[in-house]
Amino acid sequence: MYRENIEVKRDADVGIIIEKASWFSVIEKLYQDKERIYYPNDQDEVLYVKWHGLGVAFIAGQGSSMAACMTERLRVYGAKAIIRIGTCGSLSNKNILWSPIITTACFSDEGTSSHYLPKGFPLISDFRLNNTLIKHFKDGGIKYQSGVTVTSDGRWRENPELLKALSSVGAVSIEMETAAIIAVCQFRKIPVAAINIPTDLPADEDNKYDFKGIPDRSAYPENLARTLSSIVPIVVDSGVQFHKNISNE
Repeated sequence: MYRENIEVKRDADVGIIIEKASWFSVIEKLYQDKERIYYPNDQDEVLYVKWHGLGVAFIAGQGSSMAACMTERLRVYGAKAIIRIGTCGSLSNKNILWSPIITTACFSDEGTSSHYLPKGFPLISDFRLNNTLIKHFKDGGIKYQSGVTVTSDGRWRENPELLKALSSVGAVSIEMETAAIIAVCQFRKIPVAAINIPTDLPADEDNKYDFKGIPDRSAYPENLARTLSSIVPIVVDSGVQFHKNISNE
């Protein structure tokens, strides 16, 4: 079928944006009914999972502009709810590493979101979708956190004074995609949520590897795979349940 002159080989009911396409291999181990499709004209690789009668599309996008493009792609594929899963840096020493953060809102320190919403417009995730995620995390026995994130374009050119000021008023994390994804979804009127996984703690000192705040770099791949394996099923179940709830209204 064709929609807006873009060939669509599979429809998607729920869209999930992950940080890197390399995460597909972890997700594929969790589901039997899945198919990975590469769209050469659009340079998209999409992992489709069939779950409880609905289609869940995983797509990767890193950086705010690319994440916005992938959000638009999921909209074209038909997604009625979109959830982001990615890593983040901690702005608070109270954060528990590898315990997922349900992002309630964003402070935009990037440029993409202003193409969708006026600069300074509140970027807020969907309350009902967040509540669905919370319920499923509790039912699954997974500890979660929540709070405001900062989205930046400059991974290695962050403003320390700004981050300290934002942390002092409650921001808990920093990453590169969430504000853009939320802005697109608010503009397009699509329910959206974000799960950010804290992988480091605040650190002032520099080191030659640019891995400030990561307690054990060697354990990072194992920790990431274990965390994704535990939270992806929760996110998929939440997205599918949310879709069914809104479809019955």
